Amino acid sequence: MRIIAISNNKGGVGKTTSTVNIAAALQILGYKVLVIDIDHQAQATYHFGIDPNKVKYSVYDVMSGEVNYREIIVDREGLYILPANTMLRNIEFLPVPAKEFLLRDALEELNGYDYVLIDCPPSLGVLTLNALTFSKEIIIPLQVQFLPFHGMYNLFEALDMVKKRLNRAIRVSGIIGTMFSAKREINKEVLEETEKRLPGKLYQTLIRENTALQEAPSWGKTIFEYKPDSTGAKDYMNLTKEIVMRDI
Repeated sequence: MRIIAISNNKGGVGKTTSTVNIAAALQILGYKVLVIDIDHQAQATYHFGIDPNKVKYSVYDVMSGEVNYREIIVDREGLYILPANTMLRNIEFLPVPAKEFLLRDALEELNGYDYVLIDCPPSLGVLTLNALTFSKEIIIPLQVQFLPFHGMYNLFEALDMVKKRLNRAIRVSGIIGTMFSAKREINKEVLEETEKRLPGKLYQTLIRENTALQEAPSWGKTIFEYKPDSTGAKDYMNLTKEIVMRDI
C-alpha cells in the first residue's frame, strides 16, 4: 500500500487538482484508491462532487477519535474518499499531546488499498504534519514559476524536520511541473533549475495549462469524467503511469 502525501506550502499550484486526477487515473488503471482530504477548505471533497456542509462526519471526527474511518468513507463508484469539512480547523485546539500522530494512530488498521493519496492544506501546520507523519512518500506539485520554485524549499526544510523527529521512512517520490506553457521562457528555466538542483526528482510528464482542468471542479467531476479527450486528461494519465513505474 503506497501512502502518498501531495503537498506544497503554497496555494494555487495544482495540489488538489493533482490529487483528484491522479486518484482517478489510478482507478482507471485498475488500482483500489483512497483519497484523504485533510484540508479544512475541503477542496478535494468539493472536487469529487461531495458537499462538505452535508457531511455528517469528516476526517476531523476520525482524528479526534469520535468515529472509525470505515464509518465515513464515501464510495464514489469505486473511488473511495475520506471527506473533509471546516471542523478540521479545530484539530490544533484538541487537548491531547502529540497532535502530529493523530491521523497515523486513527488509521493504524487501514488496509486493502493499493494507493492512499492525501490532499494537504497549503501550509506547514499541524494538519500537513499529520499527513507527512502518516505517509511513506510525498509528491510535490510545483507551478513552474520563479516564486513557487523558491518557496518549495520551505517544504524541504520541514521535511528534514519530519524525517528526524516524526517519520524517518518518508521520502520525496517526485515533483510535478504544473501549469506549464511552452511559450513561457520562465517555465523552461524553472524546469532546468529544478532538474539541476534536484536531479531525477522532476517527473517527465508536465501538466500543461488547460481550461478543462479549471472547469472540472465546478461540476464535481474529475478531468476524465468532464473532458476525457482533453490535454489535461492525457497529461494526468501519463503522469500517473510514471508515478506507478517510479515505485521504488
